[in-house]
Amino acid sequence: MKVALLLPGYSPTLSWLARARTAGHVLLDDLHSFSRKSQVHRTKIRTPDGIQWLRIPIVNEDKKKPLASVRIDNNLPWMDQHIRALEYNYRNSMYFDYYEPEIRSDLRVCSEKEYLLDAVLYFMERQWEYFQLPEFPATASRSLGLTNEILRSAPPETLSAWHDEVYHIASSDSMVLQEPNSRNYQRPHPNTTPFDPLIPTYRQHFPGFFPDCGILDLLFQYGPECWRVLDQLP
Repeated sequence: MKVALLLPGYSPTLSWLARARTAGHVLLDDLHSFSRKSQVHRTKIRTPDGIQWLRIPIVNEDKKKPLASVRIDNNLPWMDQHIRALEYNYRNSMYFDYYEPEIRSDLRVCSEKEYLLDAVLYFMERQWEYFQLPEFPATASRSLGLTNEILRSAPPETLSAWHDEVYHIASSDSMVLQEPNSRNYQRPHPNTTPFDPLIPTYRQHFPGFFPDCGILDLLFQYGPECWRVLDQLP
């Protein structure tokens, strides 16, 4: 059995989705501490010059806290900046006008949330709906029956014990899939299996192909026809 132990992401990559699709069971690892190197709070979009990062700003004092306790710095106009970046780079994409009102509404909902994890999980689930993907993965905390309120009040040693428990969910004969290069921001599982999926090349809005863009890039280009690309994933 393959288990994908993946961090939540603002707009996951096709490589992330390939791991989730290959695994028989997916857990969103929300018990980690925040890391600026992860893609929980950021995603790449295409631009005429290559790529651009969209980042959700974090309250500075929260940058070493567990994910569930990390707050968004909503004093910064990040939502407007992200919408402007999407408009500038995708306004001529085939399906931008179709999805833009809903994406704009989704980002507004995200900007009204206090905590990063709440915003990211909401926006991820909305993208699952646009892509008509199977059931949205459960978080590791939910698999242990934990609420965000419990997580935010737990001492570090308790969080560590819960994380150990999640890592033991994968039995000794399971293969565990984690994000590429995640050792820089996610605790490696002892059963982690190398997995280097071939990412299908698809038509992006600007010349060239950058495989690590978030799936919003694919959505604006292919819309309801995204399945033609997703079906080429392992």
